[in-house]
Amino acid sequence: MKTLIPYKLEINKTFNEDDLLKGLYIAVIHATRIPPHIGIIADKQYHSLSIKGQNINTSVNALLKNSTIRKIPTLFIKIKGHMTFSDAYLNEHFITNVQQFQRVDTGVATCLSPIKLFFEETYDVPMKEINYLYDLLPALHKEGLIEHISSLFVDEKKYQLPFYTSNEINEGIDQIRSEFK
Repeated sequence: MKTLIPYKLEINKTFNEDDLLKGLYIAVIHATRIPPHIGIIADKQYHSLSIKGQNINTSVNALLKNSTIRKIPTLFIKIKGHMTFSDAYLNEHFITNVQQFQRVDTGVATCLSPIKLFFEETYDVPMKEINYLYDLLPALHKEGLIEHISSLFVDEKKYQLPFYTSNEINEGIDQIRSEFK
């Protein structure tokens, strides 16, 4: 079993919703919950894989409105621009990654699954050892891909990326699924 090394996120930019209208972001929704939910913002659209299924082409404004009304702790991790691909191309590519999975399901796929495919295919970041958000972010940082991090409803001074296990992910999936039955 590998040793978990705390990864301290430096929330180093004041949140400005206009920033989300250009570029590529990882959105960490319910950032203080175990496990958090993650998706991608590209070309003004939010996409993710959830228990309900494929969440494709949600406007950034709708995402922000929901997060603001419900005061959902959310991180926005800006990914450096791609040297070759446009935001529009990255947006379409991530949609195809999400569409490879029907929905989040125990032992099949998590919200991280399409994100792993995306970074391996578009940024050539090895994802074989990446199983959790707390694995992904240090890998992206090591590759120099994290430009800055901003947040909504997160205590910037005290925030620590939570550690969790695959059992906790599965329990979270089962709990949320039971709420929708």
